[in-house]
Amino acid sequence: MAELGEPLSDRELDVLRCLSRGAGNKDIAAELFISENTVKVHLRNIFTKLGATSRTEATTLALQQGLVVMPGVEIPAANGAEVGLPAPTAEITTEPPQASPEQNETQFAPETAVPVPSPSPSRRWPGALALVGLALLAVVVVVVIASRQNNLVAAPTPPPYEPVDLGENWKTIRPLPAPRSGMAAQAVGTHVYVISGETAEGLTKEVLAYGVQSGTWTEMTAKPTAVTDASAASLFGEIFVPGGRLADGQPTNVLEIYSPTNNAWRVAQSLPHPVAGGLSLTDGSFLYLLGGWDGENYLNTAYRYDPVQDRWQPLPPLAHARAFLAGGMLFGILYAVGGSDAENTLAVCEQFSPQTNEWQSCPDMLRPRSRAGSATILNKLYVVGGEQAGGQSAAFSELFDPVGQQWTILNTPVLADARSWDSFGTASVETRLYMLGGQQNGNLIADSYQYSPLVYQTFIPAASAGDGQ
Repeated sequence: MAELGEPLSDRELDVLRCLSRGAGNKDIAAELFISENTVKVHLRNIFTKLGATSRTEATTLALQQGLVVMPGVEIPAANGAEVGLPAPTAEITTEPPQASPEQNETQFAPETAVPVPSPSPSRRWPGALALVGLALLAVVVVVVIASRQNNLVAAPTPPPYEPVDLGENWKTIRPLPAPRSGMAAQAVGTHVYVISGETAEGLTKEVLAYGVQSGTWTEMTAKPTAVTDASAASLFGEIFVPGGRLADGQPTNVLEIYSPTNNAWRVAQSLPHPVAGGLSLTDGSFLYLLGGWDGENYLNTAYRYDPVQDRWQPLPPLAHARAFLAGGMLFGILYAVGGSDAENTLAVCEQFSPQTNEWQSCPDMLRPRSRAGSATILNKLYVVGGEQAGGQSAAFSELFDPVGQQWTILNTPVLADARSWDSFGTASVETRLYMLGGQQNGNLIADSYQYSPLVYQTFIPAASAGDGQ
């Protein structure tokens, strides 16, 4: 077992050098031809031996100890010497005797030791400066590494935003910086991430994070591939975005994964075939991709992605081929509702059990919907807005109770003046539902909203202490 202060092995040094460049576990594994699990074992040993608690701290300590070198950064050693240079020796005030020509043929060695005076205060200040420099350098290194792993785009502090209460537990929140639709959206922690999508200028790679506590938007590292009609799901603190439609109108099979912790993207195993308009869900261990459109046909396909094996596995198909469907996971069951096929907007509901690997039908929605938003809150599935069949007005949304197997109306004041609202980003944080941008009446919008379901609580009155007690 690794111990604090123990020297790093050659392979651990290789991993450490990759780590100092900001490489993720998958990238390190590929570069060193080892598995990701092996990378994790090496990282655990490195942290223990260096006494580090994070990747940033491990890199900082490695730089200070000269285990790795960052181009353009000079690290002063603890004794004041520069890395790569010999440490300064004590100053000798007595000149050695001159050697004769005969003595020059051999190394001169004095017979008596030359006294070395103690350094005066004037000679101590370089070491003090070196310690100060080391402290400053540690700060610089942390900032450099943090900027590499958390490359946020600084923005001026926005003016305060005053939300508008719309009634029925709905209110406005700060709009998107610009109108956008067809984006993937997912919450991690207390931030909602809006990924790619379509703007007035075309498809965008831009990724924005909305802080639900600060009420502000921050630009993050852009997605490598610009797509629209994509969905997202969160697994192990990362956001998985499979497929989507490219600028040329065709779907893609790329799977790109975003790490909010590192503010960085990585590419994983491609989908079995290109898909746009599919539904992404997770059960806490795997990623599922249901339905969609492959550029020619609407799909009834279902796939499960194993992030440990980096492998896709086909599942039993949906009963109804469709794209732009909504859904969520409740009590370990995956729900896929609505969507559209080549001819119709659908209200159909299907549920899948990962335990039995089987699909079953569930009650249809109250109204057919496609390109709707969905999220699970308080053990209920909320389906908001969406395109309606026959051009009907989306006057209300709805929610599904899996216990009673019943759909009920969800009043939606947002739609009071809008005939339609679809293709927006949807995510939930705790007991709040966030709806961001999209299209209203066919027009791109930046308006964003928050819905908070009414949480019923039972209060037991305390008995008063009377004389009869």
